[in-house]
Amino acid sequence: MIYTDPITAAPAFRAALEPAQRILLLTHVSPDGDAIGSLLGAMHVLQAMGKTPLPVASSALPNYVSRLPGIEAVQVYTAGSELPAADLTWMLDTATLDRVGIVFSEQRERLLAQPLIVTDHHATNDGGAGLHLIDPAAASCADLLCRLLVAMEAPISPAAATCLLLGTMTDTQSFQTSSTNAETLRTAATLIEAGGDLRTVVDAIYFSVPASTIRLTSQVLSTLQEEPGLIWAVVTQEMLRNTHAGDAATDDTMTRMQRIEGMRACVLFRERHDGTVKISLRSVPGINVAAIAQRWGGGGHIQAAGATLQMNLAEAQAAVLPLLRATVAASPV
Repeated sequence: MIYTDPITAAPAFRAALEPAQRILLLTHVSPDGDAIGSLLGAMHVLQAMGKTPLPVASSALPNYVSRLPGIEAVQVYTAGSELPAADLTWMLDTATLDRVGIVFSEQRERLLAQPLIVTDHHATNDGGAGLHLIDPAAASCADLLCRLLVAMEAPISPAAATCLLLGTMTDTQSFQTSSTNAETLRTAATLIEAGGDLRTVVDAIYFSVPASTIRLTSQVLSTLQEEPGLIWAVVTQEMLRNTHAGDAATDDTMTRMQRIEGMRACVLFRERHDGTVKISLRSVPGINVAAIAQRWGGGGHIQAAGATLQMNLAEAQAAVLPLLRATVAASPV
């Protein structure tokens, strides 16, 4: 069953949660602030409802979420790990089960056999088995989740509000994205009124950037290339080793590329340890980069998407850049 409105979805979600005691919480691989903020927000709310939430991440967490209340409860899954027993899976900020990464590839049979509920805001999510709340117009999953929880009359503690506030602010780049609207700002106000710690969130996002991230950004930006409307750069494994930066550090580069005057679409090519390439795509309204990501099994939002390409850096640039050039050229300025 697919819902697009949290008020309409609330009774069904409450009914699904009611009989479950142990609830597995999952989000997408390479989680961002929205993914972890939503994961922890749901965790705190479920605890207040007397449930046992089991938050699991498929890969390492970004540095800035380390200040969130309850972060120590998140299990980072590694190959060969066991998943805790659960009655229900709640997937957050994720379009498909395979986007939870190694957890799904290693635990496929169990996850497919277990009841599933989904809260997501990706345009590439077309639903599937289970109970879904999908609203691509929502500025963040945390925003959508907050409105669902309010409609369910679920208890939102200061800890839950702080986590959801970080999710809302990171996915909107502190209310800069085109998806931000009056409803988004009302959600932020609701979370602050519920005790969300804005100072902690601002400090975590803007005043805790590791020096290694800045070193990596400087190296990556030295590879920056530009054509009319199109910008791209490359991250190599050597850069990551030299700067001692983690994969999440590339988010800083992506943010800076988006802010370059004249940018209509940009792509960051990131070499992975196994020789494949992760692409991160961003664009202005009117240019659909999700369609490009979907060619390689990726997805995301119309203006912010990504995919993993089974090829090297040179091959990835040769495959992706012509598509972006054509897409930019075909879009009105």
